[in-house]
Amino acid sequence: MSTQPLIKKASAYVTNQDELMVFTHTDFPEAGVQVPAGTVEENEEPSEAVLREIYEEFGVKGVSIIELLGISQYNMTPYRDEIQERYVYHLELTQSTPSTWRHWEIHPSTSKNPIAFDFYWVKLDSSNLGIAGGQGYFLSKLVHKIKNSHDSAIT
Repeated sequence: MSTQPLIKKASAYVTNQDELMVFTHTDFPEAGVQVPAGTVEENEEPSEAVLREIYEEFGVKGVSIIELLGISQYNMTPYRDEIQERYVYHLELTQSTPSTWRHWEIHPSTSKNPIAFDFYWVKLDSSNLGIAGGQGYFLSKLVHKIKNSHDSAIT
């Protein structure tokens, strides 16, 4: 049995038609391409946390939750001594955004200084799109759902 703490996280796959919103840390490009995610606070539901995280990291409130795609566990060793229990949501954008933009996280959980993120949209396909840290785990499920929804809209 692991002695590592289990930390609840909420992650967002935000889509705009067949594109996925991703970002890189402006000052830490080695962190890789990521999707918005963060810790579920005490007395907070994962669905509330994902909306809060999108606003804090992305600067946008114009999203709606489509569904919980799944829950997985990810061992953060050697970066952190924790197991993350990840609640991964599909959300759709309900307001327009630029194709690329920079946003500073106003209330970062790990630093008193704002953290800059560079956001952009990538075309969804069946790969994990090079998403870092296991965050692409449910992307194939999302791609399948979007493709099926698009196919049924055509027929």
